[in-house]
Amino acid sequence: MVWDKDKFLSIPSQLHSLDPAAITFWGLMTPKHMAEYNVGSCRISNGHTRAGVTSRGEELEKRRRFLFSDISYAQNITNLVFGDGLAPLRKPDLSAAIAQLENEMISFFEYHSNNPTAIEAHPVFGELDFKGSMQFQSKHMAHHLGQFELS
Repeated sequence: MVWDKDKFLSIPSQLHSLDPAAITFWGLMTPKHMAEYNVGSCRISNGHTRAGVTSRGEELEKRRRFLFSDISYAQNITNLVFGDGLAPLRKPDLSAAIAQLENEMISFFEYHSNNPTAIEAHPVFGELDFKGSMQFQSKHMAHHLGQFELS
């Protein structure tokens, strides 16, 4: 289930359809939390933020097998990097958060187009090239869109 560029770039339009006060079907995030949170994962994949890998050996291999499988993230999982709870919100409103997410998504495709051999360290899944980053972003974004019954 790896999405293409057009699918990714259609996500901001979907997010604009959300009521900022929408209640998630599961999990803790508001639409604004979800948009801001996904900015961070895009920044790791597009080279704007550097992250260290948090696991090695068999644990990393187990996580990578999951990433490259057809298994979806479970609902209500705990983020392995941040733990329970939500990060403080940074943007003034949902539209601003979506705008930043869209900019980071565009930067992701530009970065990998200009640097086709780039490999970025993902804290949970280790070193990912463009294909691996697309796999992660597809699986991760599908998980969070599902919180609001978007696809």
